[in-house]
Amino acid sequence: MYIFMSNCFRTFLTTCLVSASLYAAFAPTYLSAQTAPFTTATFRTISEARKQPFGTVLYVAGRVTVANEFGGPSYIQDGTGGLAVFESTFSRGVSLGDSVEVTGPVVDFQATTGVLGTGLAELSGTSTSRVTWRIIPTARIIPVAGEVSLRDLTGATGEALEGQLIRASGVRFSDTTLFKSGTNYAVTDFSTSAQVRVSAGINLINQPIPRTVTSVVGVLGQFRGTYQITPRTASDLGISLTVNPADTVAKSQTLDVSTWNLKWFGRPFDTDGVTRLGPADSLLQFRNVVRVLDSIDADVYALEEVSNNALFMRIVDSLPRYGAVIASFAPPQPQFVPQRTAYLFKRSVIDTVRTEMVLTSSQFAAGRFPFRLEFDATLNGVKRRFHAFVIHAKAGSTQRDYDLRTSDAKLLYDFLNTSYPTQNVILAGDFNDSPTASIFQSLPSPYLPFVQDSVRYTTITASLARQGLSSFSTGGMIDNVVVSNELTRSALAGGEKIESPFTYIAGYTTTTTDHFPVTTRFLLDRITSVQAPLKTAQTLNVAPNPAADFATLRFTPEASGEALFTVSDVLGKTLWSSVMTLRGGEEFSQSILLENFARGLYVCRVQAGNGSVQSTVFLVR
Repeated sequence: MYIFMSNCFRTFLTTCLVSASLYAAFAPTYLSAQTAPFTTATFRTISEARKQPFGTVLYVAGRVTVANEFGGPSYIQDGTGGLAVFESTFSRGVSLGDSVEVTGPVVDFQATTGVLGTGLAELSGTSTSRVTWRIIPTARIIPVAGEVSLRDLTGATGEALEGQLIRASGVRFSDTTLFKSGTNYAVTDFSTSAQVRVSAGINLINQPIPRTVTSVVGVLGQFRGTYQITPRTASDLGISLTVNPADTVAKSQTLDVSTWNLKWFGRPFDTDGVTRLGPADSLLQFRNVVRVLDSIDADVYALEEVSNNALFMRIVDSLPRYGAVIASFAPPQPQFVPQRTAYLFKRSVIDTVRTEMVLTSSQFAAGRFPFRLEFDATLNGVKRRFHAFVIHAKAGSTQRDYDLRTSDAKLLYDFLNTSYPTQNVILAGDFNDSPTASIFQSLPSPYLPFVQDSVRYTTITASLARQGLSSFSTGGMIDNVVVSNELTRSALAGGEKIESPFTYIAGYTTTTTDHFPVTTRFLLDRITSVQAPLKTAQTLNVAPNPAADFATLRFTPEASGEALFTVSDVLGKTLWSSVMTLRGGEEFSQSILLENFARGLYVCRVQAGNGSVQSTVFLVR
């Protein structure tokens, strides 16, 4: 490690209090993080400490510039330099600006193979020496970020700045979409380029990347020879977090439905006891999951990857306002750890009617069959019935995985069209693919049958995908919600959102799950309560017939409600559709322009309730 520092950068560091005599003055009132004697190592300034060989036990002091914003490591700096601290109790126990003393061995994290000094210098425990620390009880002072140029982030200058809080002004991002978790971004000041690292879990994720010249504040890290500016929060980039306008609508006014993959919930290891599955600490995962569920406060949760039924049911003990049902999934082979789907539902809003697994005669997702929950929801005196289907589609980014997702999506699409043509359907879950373009070679989405059929379905979360947002920590809008046309008008505009539990759960992607919950909201009073029942004796009249430039549909329902009118070609392709509100006993008429239709025979259909009637019209020119 090399030490170099320009005079301009020294100036801001004078705000960091590091005098050994000052620390001694506070010695009688130290807040100890352990009961053993603190250290016998020689105190050094951070710049002196960084000159020591890797493996040396260091004793340093400084101010905290990163606490637990990254879920580890943390950072401290004094008036001479900065240093990372990788110790979970430290990250969780300190706050920005705390004055601290830390001792522990220095290591070179993620160095280029065989090249010492090309990784991040950090204090990190080993098998023979642990990191210990304590807070000095004095006022918190957060060091001011030192102004640097991108040219400074190389060679000896970059090594001297490593671990410190810096500011690079007058830079522009090459990517102008949205920030993703755990991703590197190139910035330039029009003469030199550098790298900005967006760490997993910070509140920059899914925020728009600045399109104009801006300033970047962050601690300077190093990964295999490349220096990285790592912002701590959105404010480090001058970004004001956007406010979802739907958040102004009280939750008590809407039916909120969230889908969330829990990442092998309750199973840290595979059956061999070695292969990693979920987070290492299942009880911590459980506590974090409960906290997130409680915070979002949805009325219905469609959940995936429940691998420990007993632990999952303890959620109901912690959140007694909820009930729960788990899918009766059996793994295709006994040695496999199951990944079950499940529902949590708020008892004050939801009355469950029945549950069932569907498409069980197929090979859907290798045996993870869609799980249906039929329920009644009541809000503010309005009651509606729903049929929810939670899915956990085939995972993976190979041609075979893509083909299986595609065939499964078409199978499910046909099933819903046939079995639930006019019901209020909610399809939610881990689709393991995006509704706009596949994660596999950007091929067409496996879910195009739903996305393209705007007559029958609305893919609510497609709007999030089109914005470039991600529900998965490494990218991709793969957790989605699709509704039948009966619910399209009831979806609260802007109510679809990706939740941000990483802002209050430490190390979210490693301690909890690598998926973010996705929520959609519905206004029950916009759902027609009664659909006009059709009788086989009822007829749909089309005139004139044959027709030339237009035709008029006439239909008289027996009861009031909504009905779906469609015009299709003889191959079943829908060319026109409209949902109409009808009054019982009154004739309804609708004229349709046919000037853009080709000569031939067309099928006109009206469907409502559990029935439909149709008629044909021949178009001449």
